[in-house]
Amino acid sequence: MNTHRFYQMALAATLATSAIVITTPAQAATSFPDINASTEEGKAILNLAQRGIISGYPDGTFKPANSITRTQAAKILAGILHLDTNNVTNPQFKDIQPGDENYGAIAALANAGIISGSNGYFYPTKNITRGQMSKMIVKGFKLPIADTTDIPFTDVEAGSEYEPYIQTLFANHITKGTTPTTFGPQNNVKRSQLATFVVRAENTLNNATIYASTYNQDYIFASYGGIEPAEDIFAWDEEQDMSESITIKPLKEGTGKLVITGFTEDNEEFTDVFFLVHVKNVNGKLQTTLQEVQETDHIENLPLDLAESDLKFVPTEVTIQTADGQALSPELYALDTKNNATTLSIFKNGQYLLTFTNDTQQQTMAADVYTYDFVRSIDLYELSNDLTFTSEDLSFEPVNVVLEDLNNGYDSAYKIPVKATIEGSTLKVTPLAEGTAILHITGKNGETTYLFIEFLKIAGKWAAYHDVTTDEDEF
Repeated sequence: MNTHRFYQMALAATLATSAIVITTPAQAATSFPDINASTEEGKAILNLAQRGIISGYPDGTFKPANSITRTQAAKILAGILHLDTNNVTNPQFKDIQPGDENYGAIAALANAGIISGSNGYFYPTKNITRGQMSKMIVKGFKLPIADTTDIPFTDVEAGSEYEPYIQTLFANHITKGTTPTTFGPQNNVKRSQLATFVVRAENTLNNATIYASTYNQDYIFASYGGIEPAEDIFAWDEEQDMSESITIKPLKEGTGKLVITGFTEDNEEFTDVFFLVHVKNVNGKLQTTLQEVQETDHIENLPLDLAESDLKFVPTEVTIQTADGQALSPELYALDTKNNATTLSIFKNGQYLLTFTNDTQQQTMAADVYTYDFVRSIDLYELSNDLTFTSEDLSFEPVNVVLEDLNNGYDSAYKIPVKATIEGSTLKVTPLAEGTAILHITGKNGETTYLFIEFLKIAGKWAAYHDVTTDEDEF
């Protein structure tokens, strides 16, 4: 695995109609002939049906396109939230009295502040709209209002009653809209829609969502941290990269490291925020919690395998000097040989000169030690005022070289980092400034390859790293 920094940084619901009832698990349906169990919608419906939260019609169908009333929605929502529907206080709705159908559910939702009615009325027999549903779900599941989230729905009026609730559903990936640009706030809720929304909302209780606005960023993207990425402990949807929110989903118990990188358009700068992600089994369900931490408190040291470096022999000793000529304490580095592999670890960030020795040989190299995504890594450089490459290095005799434009006019202070010339059958590269360069090299028979070179000044000396590849996409 190439751990050089260049490669690392190359990124930079729910309820149904009159047929919906609370049933006992023994009565729960396991399938409906008009439901495709392989779709998200079908899975949500069967999820609720198997738990006894919804049921179908007497003929065995579910009728997913049918609308539902406000009282039916209240009954389902109260059931899925496990509200006490018996010990309730009368909410004093003029059109609902104790003893009426679903009175307990409606009163429980009102007592919990999830519904409030309108002008003293609840309108139990009216169909519930998608706007009303958004408010009930956000309040019922206590989702933090995400009113800074941009939504693509042109039919949601800015400043309207339901806008912040629709924004919150969108930020938590509970809704995708009726189309990519419409939400349909006045449309009646379908049985299938409410089932899908409720299951998605329920899942957010086990997830953890991070919002760009929390950190004053326009967009954020996620990456795993640590030497062993926790891909089996938690995950997120790839489509969330560079979005306004990211939802972390649990996969199995454990703790892993997460890096959230924010981007602001005004200054085009990136900001990193570091987390430990804890996944625990609580009452049979995996739950995710995020712990924001300082990266320096949880750094892992990644040893450098010297076999993968340009070191010309296997060393038995190393001495290290800081860039200002001071000896680095032996407690801050380690040279180890295990299973015929020799590795170097340096436990303090900085730039150093390293002198490797064995019984007969000695070689001085430079190192840049840095922390990236919870991992302290070492980039090793050879000391050289210029680099030469022959047909042995490139696999063909070079006849032409072109410097790829990595700046592309972006930075007016940018300096071309190298001078590249072909002298006879040898390519010579001389540093002009610190930085990276990609050279496109061709041969007389049409051969082509790419040479990546990075030059740094360490302790007043030119230090170089290079790699040769035929695939430009590797860079």
